[in-house]
This record gives sequence, C-alpha cells and structure tokens, in this order.
Amino acid sequence: MPRSSSRRLARPCLSFQRLESRLALAAIDPILVSVGNVGNAADPTTGFGRVTEAFRIGKYEVTIGEYAAFLNAVAAEDPAGLYHVQMADDETSAGITRTSTSVGFTYAVTGPAGIAPAGATSPSDRPITYVDWFDAARFANWMANGQPTGAQAAATTENGAYDLTTAVAGTLPLRNALNPNTGAAPTFFLPTENQWYKAAYFDPGLRRGRGGYFRFATRSNATPGNVLGDASNQVNYIFSTGAMTVTQEPTIDPSQNYLSDVGAMRSSPSSYGTFDQNGNAWELIESAGMTGGAVILRGGGWTSFTSYLESGYRLGVTSTSAASNGGFRIAAAAAADPLVVVDLVAIGDAGNAADAATGFGAVSTDYALAKTGVTIGQYVTFLNAVARTDTHGLYNPSMATDLAVAGITRSGRSGQFAYTVMNNGGSSADRPITYVSWFDAARFVNWVANGQPTGRQTPRTTENGAYNLAKAANGRAVPRNAVNPNTRAAPTFFLPTENEWYKAAYFTPDKGGVPGYYLYATQQENAPTNNPAAGVPVANYLRGVIYSVTQSAIFSTTQHYLTDVGAFATSTSHYGTLDQNGNVYEWNDLTGAAGRLRGLRGGFWAGGAVTLQKSTFTQVTAGREANDAGFRLASSAVTRRA
Repeated sequence: MPRSSSRRLARPCLSFQRLESRLALAAIDPILVSVGNVGNAADPTTGFGRVTEAFRIGKYEVTIGEYAAFLNAVAAEDPAGLYHVQMADDETSAGITRTSTSVGFTYAVTGPAGIAPAGATSPSDRPITYVDWFDAARFANWMANGQPTGAQAAATTENGAYDLTTAVAGTLPLRNALNPNTGAAPTFFLPTENQWYKAAYFDPGLRRGRGGYFRFATRSNATPGNVLGDASNQVNYIFSTGAMTVTQEPTIDPSQNYLSDVGAMRSSPSSYGTFDQNGNAWELIESAGMTGGAVILRGGGWTSFTSYLESGYRLGVTSTSAASNGGFRIAAAAAADPLVVVDLVAIGDAGNAADAATGFGAVSTDYALAKTGVTIGQYVTFLNAVARTDTHGLYNPSMATDLAVAGITRSGRSGQFAYTVMNNGGSSADRPITYVSWFDAARFVNWVANGQPTGRQTPRTTENGAYNLAKAANGRAVPRNAVNPNTRAAPTFFLPTENEWYKAAYFTPDKGGVPGYYLYATQQENAPTNNPAAGVPVANYLRGVIYSVTQSAIFSTTQHYLTDVGAFATSTSHYGTLDQNGNVYEWNDLTGAAGRLRGLRGGFWAGGAVTLQKSTFTQVTAGREANDAGFRLASSAVTRRA
C-alpha cells in the first residue's frame, strides 16, 4: 500500500497530544447496512459489481477501538502477529500501544498526534491500519466465532470464516462453506470484490430504476472535495492542490495524524449508506484465487490522489503487506427476517392546523404510525430476546394473573427466564399488551429501533436507541434522541407525541370540503357500537353498561375482555389506523419534553364512550402499569416495515 508521491517533509509538531485509554474486554457491535437489489448487472466499464444474493457490509471501516478489543480478547500471547509495532510508532495513523504484564500483553488505544480538528479527534473511532490480509481474516474469524476470549486457536482466530490452520504461508484460503465452530455458514467475513464494489458505487435508482454505477463512492461522478464536516461529496485524500484532509496543508509531517474518524464526512455516504469506501484507508477484500499470494485493495486512502478513488482502480499487493494507509471493513450474511413486523400507515398532510376545539393535532412533518398496537405475542418475542434476566422489570406478574387481559406466563429462574403466550379463552397472542409502563414501551421501541437484537438489557438492546434511558432518573421520562447512538442515524421507531397520535386518530383533510377533526377515531361524530353484529363502526368499550366481548353487563374475574388488534377491520381512522378508540388506552409522549408524566389516549375496554372522544385525555406518571393501557409505534419512515 504505497503512499502517494507527495513530499515527506518533517516540521515541528503542532500541539502534540497523546491520549490513552485502556479497553475493557467488551463485545463489539459493528453497524451493518443491508445491500439488496440482487442480480444487478455488473458495471459495464469495469466488469465488477454484480452480486446474486443479499448481504450486509460494515457502515464504517473497522476502527482502532474495535481492533484493540480484538487484541485484548485473543492476543495476550500473539503468535500470529496480529499486532504491528507501527500501530504505536507511526504517528500518521497511531494507534494502539502494547504493554507486557505478568499475565501477557494488554492493549490500549492512543492518539491522535498533532493537530486534531473536528472529525479527526477520536483515539478509538479512526480506522485501524497496519493490518495485512491475514490479520483481517483472523478478525473476521473471531467475529464469526462470537468474539471469544482466549489463545489464538481454531475456536478463536484460526478457523471460522477462513481455515488458517493449514494455510500455506502467503497463500489465501477460500472462505469456508460452513464455520466448523458453529456448523453453519460464516456470519461474518471479508467482502468479495464484487460485494465491496457494489456497496461503494452501485445505485439501484439510477437509469430510471434499472440501476447503475457512480464513479466515486460518494454517490457522485464529480471529483470529491476533502474537507471534514457537513459538505457533500467529501473524501479523506490528497486534493488537487496537494492539501491533506486533516491538516489542509500540502506536506506530510511524520508527527501528525492523518486519519479521520470513520463517518466524519457525514454527508458523503454511498447509495447504501456506507462511509469512507473512498479515502481514509485502503480496504482489504476477500481475494482468494489471486495468483502469487496477491491481495486486492480498493477505495484509496489518506495518501491517495483522485484517480486512486475511482471505481476503475484496483491496487494489488502481497498478502503480508501492511501500511499506515491500509485497513478493512467487515461483511456479513443477510439479516434474518425481523422477529416482530410493524405494519405502518403513512400520515401525510404535513403542516395541518390544530383542532380548534382542543388545540391538539398540528404536526409539521409527514410520519408513520403502526396500524395496530403492540400485541401480547410481539411482547413475548421481545421478552424472550432481552429478558432472560429481567433487569428492568419488563414483565409484570399481572400479565398472567389478571385474566381480564392476560396473558403471558414466565417460567424458569433469573438468567434463564422463558415467556409463553397464554391460552386465555383462546390464544392471547393477537390481543394488545397491557401492564406496560411508558418505560417498558420505550424499551420495546429501543429494541425495534436497534434491529431487534438478542441479549441482556444494555444500551445496545433496550437502554438506548430512540430513548437514552440511562438519563431517566427518579421516574422521569426522557425526550427522544435526535440520533440513535447504535446506528448513528435518527431513530427509525419511537413513541408518538400526543399531536402525532391525535392527528392519526381524528384528523381528515376533507371534512365537508375542508380539513377538520372527527369526534371519534372511526371517522364519525357519533359513538361507535361495541357489538360487531350491530353494524359499523365498532370499538371495544363499555357501551352503557354492556361489555363488548361478552355483550353482558356482568363483570367476571375469569373472563377476558380484549379483542384481537385489528378485529374491526372496517372501523378505521381516515389514515387507516385501527383501534385508536377502545380496547386499550395507548401511551403517547405528550410534547416530547422530559418529565414525570406521559399521556394516555383512546379509551379502553371498560371505559365509556366519553373516554374515546378527542376531547378526553389522560396524563399519568410514566411508571404506571395497569390493565387498561398499551402502546403502538411511530416512525419517521413512512414506508418502513420492521
């Protein structure tokens, strides 16, 4: 990975600073983007880019922090040479320091050296460099094996995606069809050249939807700029003036960092949402089949001129080459279908006026709302994913004992809890969940916004995402995050504000020829019936003294009173939502500001007609759990299904 031919002139170090922090042995969670549009044509100008199956690829290059975590897990002794001394010594890209202790080597992140403008400040979030192909393959093996801790052996780094136990020095093995440690296809690996190329340059929307290729990995055919920040079409490389990105000066100082934080060019993604596939660091790819032990790198680095970034440029080096401008990103198998599917309806007509009768309903942007509320079955899936140890009390025992709304049963002990849908006068799976607080709802939303992961209740699963619940002290609900720290993008799912919930329920853009609001969420000014046999619209509520499910005035403690979500399919709001009147009250975020209170709207199975009306609202403490309230999800993506 040779540097460009720009002059290397030493000069006095500018405000040199070394920052060090020791990493705990914690799992890493790479952010992946999905690459679909299978069977796309190859780029006619190069012959690359055709991929016949869906896959995922790292949104960012593997970082210094991630590689340090890898080293701390498997390189207390380092027979495979995963650490290179230049990771500490070459300040243009350092790096990682290694310390010898009584229990073996330990590793800590360090840098950046020299001046550190915004976008090039992080010790951990710059791309790892000084890695050769075998280092990258061992990292992929470790990921495919579940990030184990221990010596460099077949179960940690030497087998998994690639069998390195019998590899001839310098010769690249093919990817394993099955990971021998899991008995399944490898979950992580290095991208093939076609996969890497497609993620970088292909855009399925070009050529009127037939798809095509850009010249640069920034969704552009125009020569990129090289300025850190918010401008579009920017890359960390040497501009035509000779200016380096981090310093904006035309010389290379060996005492200066030149790597930018991954994703620092935040308005310059590829069409699939990857960052830095041009510039920052050249990227190693899966190169099996190359002759003479050569490997291919793509994309250019901080030392590159414009032509090295272009889709037509490939760099070949020996498989054991490592340099300050070479790194890699990880690829993965396509994501499984989501565990919970959220059926959304678009809520348009942005900028509508508030309801003059109540002051609610004005929303300035288009959004989407779930067609129905979250069900007991969906909540069981959630619990089984994240509540084997139920740190935050997502399960309420009344979910099993209150037969009016049950239910869910829990078995086992903490650490091994398992959850099952009850048969309560028939399966409860499609009835709305109850006995959930605002905090339970927020944790469910975080889980969905984070891609429905499995594991303990942590910031990667339930404790952050749409809402940072670490800040929810003393029973105070928190506002929605502007950015989900797990995806580095705006949260895809959240709880609706009161105005968002209200608009979806009661607003119509054409009420007698003008925009307006209905009294009920069934496009009516009159109360719906609660008896499906009596006509439409229908809602599950207490009409007079008659319960909807039993059509009786007698309340029984052994009878269920919830209807399946969406049971009254023709009783919709203008936008097509169901059950915004009756069945259960639904949590809303009020104005979205932090506070002890959150809202409930829509009425419930034992509430009278007045509880359904647009003029009725309830504000309660966010920790309240009862048999009358559940929730539904909202989204900023009007076509999203999770």
